[in-house]
Amino acid sequence: HLVTIRQGEPAVSPLGDKLEYLQAEIIKLKGQANDWACLFFDRQNSSCLIYQHRPIECTLLKCWDTDDLERIINKNLLCRTDIIADNSPVLELIATHEEECSLTGLESILSSLSEKSLQNEVMAELTDMVRKDMAIRAHALSTPDLPDEIELFVFGRPLFKILHNFGIVVQELGGILYLRLSPAK
Repeated sequence: HLVTIRQGEPAVSPLGDKLEYLQAEIIKLKGQANDWACLFFDRQNSSCLIYQHRPIECTLLKCWDTDDLERIINKNLLCRTDIIADNSPVLELIATHEEECSLTGLESILSSLSEKSLQNEVMAELTDMVRKDMAIRAHALSTPDLPDEIELFVFGRPLFKILHNFGIVVQELGGILYLRLSPAK
């Protein structure tokens, strides 16, 4: 029921409601379908399905007064390696993914797109990153070590979905991935 938002990934800050590149990894509850409404929120009854066992953030959350929540944001964060057993082969998958597809330089890479002379080079770098991200995920999901339902916890959101938010479209033609800037870019 968890998803990882990786260090370097852009995310909307709960403190300022603006897009920021994360300085540390965050583990959060999955959202419902295509939005971030909590997986355990029952819309029909406006209630929490795990209320008695909800995370501390939910216990502290008061929409009308966020002071308690703001005091703990970005403090004592858990990351994937805190949750996964030390002897799990999944740790090797995470290490490989972070080595090959780190997001820590993503902000710099994306800002380089504004320079026309660098666009081809940047798009080639991003294409390589997307291909590696998808290849590592596909390989990992083909092994018994990684059930499909924990992919987003182990690897975080796929890079092509992150890039889509920046007007970068990923297409597959003849089994090969291509990236292009959407016309608005």
